[in-house]
Amino acid sequence: MKKLVSFILLISILLTGCSISSKQSETDSDGITEITFWHSMDGVFGDIVKEQIDEFNNTIGKEKGIKVTGVFQSWPGTTSLMTAMSADDIKNMPDVIQLYGENVDMIRDYERTVWAEDFINNESSTIKKEDLIANTVTAQSIDGKMIGVPYTASSLMLYYNMDYLKEAEFSEPPKTIAEMADMMIKISEKTEAENGLNVAINQYELESFISIQGENGTYFGNNESGHNKHMTEFSEEGKEALKNFLQEWEKVIGTGVYKPVTDSINEEFSKGLHAMTIMTSSRIPTIAKLVGDSFEWGVTSIPTVNEGDVVGAYPSGSGLYIMDRESEAKKKAAWEFVSYMASKEAQVKWVGRTGYTPVNIHVQELDEYEKAVEVEPRLQNAMNNLSNTPNTVVPSFTPNSNAIGIIIKDAMRAFGSELITKEEAYDEIVEGIAKSIEVYYRANPVGRND
Repeated sequence: MKKLVSFILLISILLTGCSISSKQSETDSDGITEITFWHSMDGVFGDIVKEQIDEFNNTIGKEKGIKVTGVFQSWPGTTSLMTAMSADDIKNMPDVIQLYGENVDMIRDYERTVWAEDFINNESSTIKKEDLIANTVTAQSIDGKMIGVPYTASSLMLYYNMDYLKEAEFSEPPKTIAEMADMMIKISEKTEAENGLNVAINQYELESFISIQGENGTYFGNNESGHNKHMTEFSEEGKEALKNFLQEWEKVIGTGVYKPVTDSINEEFSKGLHAMTIMTSSRIPTIAKLVGDSFEWGVTSIPTVNEGDVVGAYPSGSGLYIMDRESEAKKKAAWEFVSYMASKEAQVKWVGRTGYTPVNIHVQELDEYEKAVEVEPRLQNAMNNLSNTPNTVVPSFTPNSNAIGIIIKDAMRAFGSELITKEEAYDEIVEGIAKSIEVYYRANPVGRND
């Protein structure tokens, strides 16, 4: 009996030791908590990510005993995560991952997703919601709570050749689509521009034009475009906004000087082939380099569909999300890292070299930002484009976004090429979205009955 008791005590001690060892394994022998960060940034973007990681490791990380290792994942960076999630393989999960809006649905109901809301409201948090551009916060929120933290941002903007506008006796870019169509005709008559406008209306562009309609914007999908429960259908107000857009866009198509497909849009605009284009604000440095001093150009908010619409755009880009790998130390370390990546010191690194709009409003206090904007003033237009937009103008968490993107692209290309009418384009888009969402929820029933 004594031997049995002794054996039980021994096992108990060993198990306790294993438990202590497991907790201690959250840090290495030097007391360093190591975390991994998966991202899908390469080229100059990847260089900046490395700089951000190195700066964190050498400052905050060194002070608090945290070391971050960046791991590149091919865009959109979800393949390895999905594999790990399916097997609940926490050893092969990241502590922090960069995801784009179209992929948030895959983690919003996942039990290992650590919501940013759980940390950002703590008094000890070095980053607060009010430090960030308002609609970048709501873009990363569901049911009023932040699931991730905004990391990269850009917005849709109108690029215009000011020399052409002056030749056609215009002193400023168009404010509405109808005004833009009128200008396109006059510019084509009085300048050497081959086209008044070049833009392909894909999901990003169409959703942008829908989202700015009305005084406070319009949701593309129901349930606040998936930001309040799951998006399960194209919203009724979204459908009405689609009709409004197609009605106005028909005027653009009718000018005869609209190119509805994009080939080499950067180079073509820079060579003066198009008087105006609609592109993401992140291309500002690229266009500046290509145009040089060959002509005067500018960027401004996309023209509104109706008078009285929001002047601005929703933020396109990515956020940072924390995964629960059953280590409190790693979760806390991950939040320290995510907070830094959204800080003004990390965000200002995007400005001069990438054209990304910093998500932290306080970057404008930094000398580095002021110098970048002094060199390229149009970057401030991009910052204003997001900062002045209501927080209700947000991108959707669209289910089956790839399929829906193809439907919109095909319908708008056919409409832009005058192969179908606006009524036919409307029907193709509305019916196609409904079928794509139905297919998605048939395979992924979670959220269907929200």
